[in-house]
Amino acid sequence: MRNFRAWGMLIVMGLAVFVLSGCGGGSLDTGDPIDSEPQQTIPNNSPDTYDTQSLLEGSWMAIDSTYQYSTEYFNFRLNSARLTFTSVDIKGTVAQSKVSSRQEWFADYESNDVYVDLGVQSLGLDFDSRTGTMIHQGKDNWRCNIDGDNKILMNITVSSDTIIRVNYQGISRSLYGSIGAEYDFTLTFRKEEYNRQ
Repeated sequence: MRNFRAWGMLIVMGLAVFVLSGCGGGSLDTGDPIDSEPQQTIPNNSPDTYDTQSLLEGSWMAIDSTYQYSTEYFNFRLNSARLTFTSVDIKGTVAQSKVSSRQEWFADYESNDVYVDLGVQSLGLDFDSRTGTMIHQGKDNWRCNIDGDNKILMNITVSSDTIIRVNYQGISRSLYGSIGAEYDFTLTFRKEEYNRQ
């Protein structure tokens, strides 16, 4: 009888723990909107720490000298990356700028027993004076879409008056034969000397 009560008690305690802990719901739970935290709106009007308009204006050089990343078939190692912003015009939570970019990556293709050195690749991130449309995502954070045939997304975080971090998201087409690569990587840039004309 005592064993039966002990087992019964263990089962009840186990069920109580299961019910109270839930199933791990997390961020996918819709929940009651009254009880849930407020969603961050985009564009977001939280004030920036810096004068972003004058800060972005100029040239930026990547300082990640040993940066590497891989995709399913490709390996990339950064050689150099440069960004230039001109005519930055911020109106509240939206902005436009002319953006130029130069990137060099040592690349190779590897699949099964096939290895091919692809030399230096730009990943489609070489362009001059394209319009970047920027939306404020939160304090010191801007989302920049580059216009053109190959859409490029840059999430820019201003870390100081001389440092920005840029998360790039996009697709490089036909790097080897008809095989391309989807990319998602983040580089740190330092501002170079610049005089606005």
